[in-house]
Amino acid sequence: MITRPRQIEIENAVVGLLKDFGITQYPMGINVIAEALGIQMVPYSSLSFAERQLAFASSDDAFTMRTNDFTSAQVLFDDTNGAYYYRSRFSCAHEVGHIYLEHTEGLLNCESEANYFAGYLLAPHPLVLRRKPGQSIKDLFGISGDCAQVAFEQAQRREREGGCWRPHEYWLIKNVEWKGGGAYGRI
Repeated sequence: MITRPRQIEIENAVVGLLKDFGITQYPMGINVIAEALGIQMVPYSSLSFAERQLAFASSDDAFTMRTNDFTSAQVLFDDTNGAYYYRSRFSCAHEVGHIYLEHTEGLLNCESEANYFAGYLLAPHPLVLRRKPGQSIKDLFGISGDCAQVAFEQAQRREREGGCWRPHEYWLIKNVEWKGGGAYGRI
């Protein structure tokens, strides 16, 4: 479990990333974020049969490969099962979170932090709270039903905290543009 102050640090990191690279379109493609950070996205379908077998042995969803000096990174992700499209978006965002937050193996709470990063990147609380009545979080943000439920619960907790919007939250409200996009563009 990560503390609320650490969650707010991660929220600020997400918004800082969006600001730094001028990313204001939602739902945004994870590939846009990865490209901005110099992270190569490698779909399992682009691998040879033997490489794909090794990839699946590492993870059914996605995983990160980095050079020893952390100067280069790849996110390999399963794109071979269309039923898991929304899952792939979250898994890729999760792996980008590990890289952006500079996680190293064995770091306490790194999985929870990467999950929080991915969730906030894909469906930030202020945008969830300000959606039009009746709009599906899942469809609006291009996330799974499970991720949408977590985003909704986290947004409700933020609402219960009360107070004014924090600067990073206000930036999202003021700057995000809603646009559609093709399936690959939204991975």
